[in-house]
Amino acid sequence: MLDHIRIGFIGAGRVGVSLGKYFTEKGRKIGGYYSLSPASAKWAAEFTKSTYYESLQQIISDCDMILFTVPDDTISSVWKEAKPYISEKIIAHCSGLHSSNIFSDIGVTNSFAYSIHPLIAVSSRENSWKELSHALFTIEGDETYLHKITEMFQEMGNRTRTILAENKIKYHAAAAVSSNYMTALFYMAQSLFEECGFTEEEARKELYALAKGNLDHILTDGCVNSLTGPLERNDLTTVQKHMDALPSEMREVYAKNASYLIQVAEKKNPNRDYKTMRKLCSQ
Repeated sequence: MLDHIRIGFIGAGRVGVSLGKYFTEKGRKIGGYYSLSPASAKWAAEFTKSTYYESLQQIISDCDMILFTVPDDTISSVWKEAKPYISEKIIAHCSGLHSSNIFSDIGVTNSFAYSIHPLIAVSSRENSWKELSHALFTIEGDETYLHKITEMFQEMGNRTRTILAENKIKYHAAAAVSSNYMTALFYMAQSLFEECGFTEEEARKELYALAKGNLDHILTDGCVNSLTGPLERNDLTTVQKHMDALPSEMREVYAKNASYLIQVAEKKNPNRDYKTMRKLCSQ
C-alpha cells in the first residue's frame, strides 16, 4: 500500500515544504498542500510541483496519507476540524513533542495515527530538504502500518527509530538540550570571548573549532572518556576563579552545568572525591 500512496500536507511551513520536496526528489507521490494561508500553500505546491488545495475536504479526499505539518499547539484543533472528512486514511504529524495520541478518537474514522519526526533543525523552506537525507526519523503509532512507514523511510536512505508514545516528551527535551540549549551555552562563551577583545566572527570561529573537536571525541569515545578540564581534574581554585569572574546570571548557568559535569567526572574517576567541588558549585 505505501509504495504508491499519495501524500498530502496540511500546513505549508518549513517542515511541510521540506518534507514534500524531499519526498518528491525520492520518487514519492505528493498530492499537495492546504493551508490557512493560500499564498503559502500555492508557493509550496509550485515548489514541489504538486497541487494547491482550497479546502481540507479536497486534500483529504485526494490523498491516502495526510501529514499535519502545522505548529505543535494547533495540531489538536486542526485535527478536530479535519476529522469529519477523514475515513480509512494514514494520519501523521511531525511534532517531536506530541505522540500520535493527539489524534483523539481516531478509531471512529477507521484510520491509523502516527508521529513522524525528523531529528534535524529545519530552518529553511527552500533548502532544508537537502539535509533530510542525513536525518534520523523517529516514528511512533499504530502497529498496523508502523513497519511499513519505517521501511518507507529506510528505502529513502534514512536511519529510523521507533519510539513509545510515553517517551516522546523526554525525547524532545533531549533534542532541545543537545541543539537549542547548546546554542545558549555557545552564545555565553562567545560573549565572554568578545569581552576579551575578539570580534564576534573570531570568537565564533575559534570556539566552534574547540566545540567541534569535543563533539568529535564524544562521538568516538563517549561523554565520560571525552571529559577534560578543571572540573574533571577537581581543580577547585580554577573553578572558583571562573565563578568569581562571571556575572551572576552566567555564574548560575556555569554552576548548574557543573553539577551534571560532576556526575560525568565521577564516572571517569570513581576514586576521586568531588564532594568539595559539588559544594562549591551549589553555592
